Amino acid sequence: MLIPASVVGLACFLYGVFTLSSHVPVREMCADRGSLLMCPLCDNGCEYWRLQDSCTQAKLSYLFDNGATVFFVVFMSVWGAAFLELWKRYSARITYQWDLSGFDTLEENARPEYLARLSKIKKRDIELIQQDTSSDSVPFWKVKLPYSMLSCSVILLLVLLAVAAVVGVIVYRMSVRATLALSNDEMSSFIPLITSTTAALLNLLCILLFNMVYTRLAVYLTDMEMPRTQTEYDDSLTLKMYLLQFVNCYSSIFYIAFFKGKFVGRPGKYNLFLNYQQEECGAGGCFLELSIQLAIIMVGKQAFGALSELALPYAMRLWSHLSLIRGTPKDARLPKEPWERDYTLPDMGTTGLFQEYLEMILQYGFVTVFVAAFPLAPLFALLNNTLEIRLDALKLLGSYRRPVGVRVRDIGIWYRIMDSLGKLAVLTNAVIIAFTSDLVPRMYYRWKVSPEGSLEGFVDFSLSYFDVRDYGENVRHGNTSGLLGARYCRYSDHRTPPWVENQYKRTAQYWEILVWKFAFVVIFENLIATLMTLIRWVIPDVPKSIREKIREDNKLTNEIIILQELRRRHAIDPVPV
Repeated sequence: MLIPASVVGLACFLYGVFTLSSHVPVREMCADRGSLLMCPLCDNGCEYWRLQDSCTQAKLSYLFDNGATVFFVVFMSVWGAAFLELWKRYSARITYQWDLSGFDTLEENARPEYLARLSKIKKRDIELIQQDTSSDSVPFWKVKLPYSMLSCSVILLLVLLAVAAVVGVIVYRMSVRATLALSNDEMSSFIPLITSTTAALLNLLCILLFNMVYTRLAVYLTDMEMPRTQTEYDDSLTLKMYLLQFVNCYSSIFYIAFFKGKFVGRPGKYNLFLNYQQEECGAGGCFLELSIQLAIIMVGKQAFGALSELALPYAMRLWSHLSLIRGTPKDARLPKEPWERDYTLPDMGTTGLFQEYLEMILQYGFVTVFVAAFPLAPLFALLNNTLEIRLDALKLLGSYRRPVGVRVRDIGIWYRIMDSLGKLAVLTNAVIIAFTSDLVPRMYYRWKVSPEGSLEGFVDFSLSYFDVRDYGENVRHGNTSGLLGARYCRYSDHRTPPWVENQYKRTAQYWEILVWKFAFVVIFENLIATLMTLIRWVIPDVPKSIREKIREDNKLTNEIIILQELRRRHAIDPVPV
């Protein structure tokens, strides 16, 4: 399924590469209009700069934010809906093949850990609890409610901790950008790229560190809640872990996509956060930084996971072997039979596949929820999964004991999470295209402002004027040699110029573009929702061949029941079945 998505994503990226030289806004920023004098990025210490300093950033941004982005997002929305429908068909097929069509979770036995702890709470033998089904439940007021409230409180605390880490990285961005802006060297034009890359790496480090803590705490809290069956245990653990991982992995991306640069202010009146000036998007927008953030977190997390899966089982196997032979006489260390050596391997346990599912669902989120910002995400996911298949094979066959099979009807709560991600992806991609990229402003300029219906002059249209004399007395900029006696500087916004009465106010064009953005979100969402509904209607959940086999099985079962009842009615011994 990732192959067509990878091909289309790569084609959209190559479209940006081949049309880069003909894109008018990039040409304007890198050529004649690139000499426009831009206002300092901060009120104290920063210098005046030229628009052409953002030439490299604008070129890189166009590779991901081009005319093919909308088509790719529509394609991926349809792909996501088709993937879920095809998964349901595949699940129905293997459910029938493994004779699990009539399996009910109520048939599951209680977990041994559950019974052992319940016997301590009720001070009764496990055998008596198993015989008396009415006592096979946890006291609600004494155990269930307190531990559930404790679990919710700890989860909320961990979510706030992840958000605090994101805020810390934001402060790091602002401080590093302000520090680099004070330097007067040739690297000044690469300040946005340096800040974005280092901050993304710092975010990746925080994510990897928090993952180690989250896993152990989630398992501990789930054990405290005492789920009765393995399905209940897995669903509870899955919900906790995915909620924590969702905030941990996606919060920084949500910040860049939906909040960064939206509440900055204007030159001479910037809004502050913790005594730091808020980050603003450059002349090329925040789309490039969003792409960098997504690429580093996704690819870095996959690379770390692959290395861990390759090294950790061998380390555990070596540790188990050393622990076994420790203290054993030399002459006793004779070659053992294969099954004896296999016994020294680590056990996967009941949640051995949990991390595998979690990794794939997080990857599914990267591929769908934020695919508008990084069309190469399906390609990297395909490459990762190609390697992952071999690593999982080596791990399952050679690094762990043979796992014990458990009867389950489906993948449980994981499917509902994927379905929710598919619906969330429609909204997030629509908002990213409308509010983070320049697609809607370019459409507005081409259709309503430009007399030729082209993008000629779009860069000048997207910049406002500021009178340098309106800076306060307390504002001290760095080297002002770039000013060269100019009276006005430019900044990215739609505000009235300083020579009118209501200076620096939002223009009518700003509000019209905002209306266009909201209209785009509504139209895009309804279009994708219609397509997804059509796909669900066209593709049945159960293949026709499986439905016919189930119908035949039910018919045969009914015939056997009728035959048995007729024989019983006529006092004839039932025939064996």
